Amino acid sequence: MNIFKTVSKIFFCLSLLLPLAGCWDIKDINHRALPLMMGIAKNNDHFIVILQIPIPTKDGAKYTIVKGIGPTVSKAVENIRTNTESSIDLLHLKLIIFEKNFAEEQGIQEPINTFIRIRDISPKTIVAISDEPIDYFFEKISKGMENQGTFVYDFFEKNAGWTPEIALTRVWEIFRSMESFTQDTAVPIVKSGKNTIFEYVGSALFKRGKLVSTISPNQTLLYNAFHGNSVYGKIEVMKHANVMIVSNSIKHDSQLIGDTPHINSVIKLKVVLQEVKGNPSEAEINKEMQDVLTKRLKKMLVTLQEDQIDLLGLGQYFRNQLSYEELKNWRSDYYPKLKMNFRIKTQIQDEGNLKYLSD
Repeated sequence: MNIFKTVSKIFFCLSLLLPLAGCWDIKDINHRALPLMMGIAKNNDHFIVILQIPIPTKDGAKYTIVKGIGPTVSKAVENIRTNTESSIDLLHLKLIIFEKNFAEEQGIQEPINTFIRIRDISPKTIVAISDEPIDYFFEKISKGMENQGTFVYDFFEKNAGWTPEIALTRVWEIFRSMESFTQDTAVPIVKSGKNTIFEYVGSALFKRGKLVSTISPNQTLLYNAFHGNSVYGKIEVMKHANVMIVSNSIKHDSQLIGDTPHINSVIKLKVVLQEVKGNPSEAEINKEMQDVLTKRLKKMLVTLQEDQIDLLGLGQYFRNQLSYEELKNWRSDYYPKLKMNFRIKTQIQDEGNLKYLSD
C-alpha cells in the first residue's frame, strides 16, 4: 500500500509539469530586438544585411543600425544575432529595402525564396528599392526619423502617408510574379529626402525576380487603377481644369482571335472639380481627361510590350483560353501581338459651390 501511495505521488508531481511544457523557450520582451526595416545589398559573393532596430527612450524612440555579412541572407542575419546581446525577431519587419544595383544585376530571387521558405519574415512585408547605396540610405533616414519622430513605414500605410502614385508590393506578390508566366510586378523606388524621410522616384518593374525597367509615378497610378486599387485623392492637372479622383472601377472583356489576344477595357472614374480655367463645358472636361489618360495608358502599354513585361497582368485573362504549354510562351509569342482598346468614362460628381460650367 505504501509503495502504491509513493508511486501515485510521484505520478501526480510529474503530471504537474505538463502544463509548463509550452513555455520552456519563451524569451522576455526586454531581451528581444524587433527590427522594423531590413536592407539588402550584395558585394561580390557576399550579402550585406542591415537591420534598423528601434530603442524605446523617455523622449520617444531612437534607432540603432546593425550590419551583417555572409554568403547567404540567412547567414548574414545569423552573424548579426551572434554579435548582439538580444534575440533578433524578424517577424515584425515592416519594410525590406533592396539596393537598386543588386536588383538590376543579379535579381532578388534568392532572398525572396529564402523569406518564403524559412517563414521567419511575414509574406505581407512591404518591399521597396533604394536608389542609393544601402549604407548611405539607412544612415540618412535613421537620422531623419529621430529628428522628425516618425515611422518610416507610415510612408506606405494607406491610412497614413500612402498616395495612389506609390506601388504597394509585398513579399508574396514578388514570389508569385517570379513563378508566373503571365504576370509581372512593380516595386516602389525611394531615396533619402532632403526635407522628408523619403523621396519617391517611381516604380521598378520586375520580371522573374529581376529589375528590368522603371516607370514614372503617373504610370504607377495607372498600374494601381488597372489592378483595382483605389486612386482616391489623385489630382489630375489638365489644360482647362484640375480634378481630384474620388473613386474608380475597371472591367475587362478578353477574346483570342487566332493567335492574337484582344482586350476591351472600360475604366470608370468619378471626379471632383478643383480648379477651372476659362469657361469649359462638362463634356469638354470629360473629353480632355479621357484623352490624357488614354494617351498615357497606350504609351505605357507599347513600352511594356516591347520589353515583354506583363505589368498589368493581361495574360491572366487568357488562362482559360490557352493551354499550359502556350501560357509558358505568353510573354514572347502572344503578349507582343496583343490588341487593347481602352475606354475611359469620367463622371463629374461635384462641381463645388460655384456653378461655372457652361452648358
